[in-house]
Parts: sequence; C-alpha cells; structure tokens
Amino acid sequence: MGCHDTIKLIYRRSDHLDLLTSVIRDENPQMFILNKGSHVEQDEVYEAGWNKSINALEEHERHLEELGLPCLFLFRTTVPGHPQCASYTEPVNNITQMEAVIADKSSYSMEMLQYRWWCFKAQNEIMENLVTASRLKNYHIMDAYDINILRPDKHRPPDCLHNCFPGKTEVYHQLMLHFLKLSMVQI
Repeated sequence: MGCHDTIKLIYRRSDHLDLLTSVIRDENPQMFILNKGSHVEQDEVYEAGWNKSINALEEHERHLEELGLPCLFLFRTTVPGHPQCASYTEPVNNITQMEAVIADKSSYSMEMLQYRWWCFKAQNEIMENLVTASRLKNYHIMDAYDINILRPDKHRPPDCLHNCFPGKTEVYHQLMLHFLKLSMVQI
C-alpha cells in the first residue's frame, strides 16, 4: 500500500490472461494493463481468450460503477521480434519495409520460425476489434506494435525479441502516464 493506503499495485504475469478472473476476485483492481505477450495461438483460441477476458472486464467495470469507483483498462498491442536483428544498428522509418521483413519467413533462423511473429499484426487487429466492439467504457489501446516494429535495433541477443534497457520500452511508461492523465482517473 502507498499514498495513505489508497493505492495498491500488483503484478500478475499471464501469457494467456488465464489469471484475470482470479485477480478480479481476489484484488478488485481499478486499473488493468493487459497484453498476452509474444505467445502466438491459433486465431480461434486467441479470439476466444480475449472474448472471455473482455466479458470479465465488462462485468468488473459494472461492479466498480455500482461502487462509485473509477476504473481504467489499457490494452497493449503485441510486438513481434525482428529476424536478423543483429544487422540493425538504428531505427527504420518505414513500417511497410519492416512488416515485409517480419513476413519473410526466409529471413528467420529455424529456431525463430516457431514464434510466428508474422501473425502478431492480425492478432492485434482481432484484439482491437473485440475491445472496440465491447461494452467497456473506460479503456485505451496502447499501440506498442507501430512503435516497436520500427526499432529492430537494440534487441537483447540472441532472441531478437526482448530489448536492452534503457530503451524503446520506456515509451510504454510515457504512454501509460499519458492515458492516465487523459482519463483523469484517481486510482
């Protein structure tokens, strides 16, 4: 607890958002930052998981409204890695070019093919469409995809997915603060 026992910050990692209902039940949080991470699934499984999560969030939002409590849900898009990342020493200012690199399966090592980074753009669109069509009122979508696809540089070797600190991932903190201020949520 901090801030005169008014703020509680918890962290739960869940690659498939399967902890969401227990976090809601046990912690009753007023703010969520949601992302499934770079764990590709079949589109049908991915969509079903998000539908289940969004339904739980809609119910939780109604519950918080009944209690007169504010809430905010931030959905972060998923970021692909960059095949052959060691060959990049600076950002690239062309999304089309970087999407072509990510879509080109011949640019991947055999080990990296399993991650199916070329699926992330379409799966982000699935998530964004589901959130936009939902009954949620207090949400924002943090577009990490467009920010990071242009940054094939500064990956932590050897996986070409994770990043070095400090670096481009610090932008997420700025985005989160922006959305908090924009929403004027007093959590």
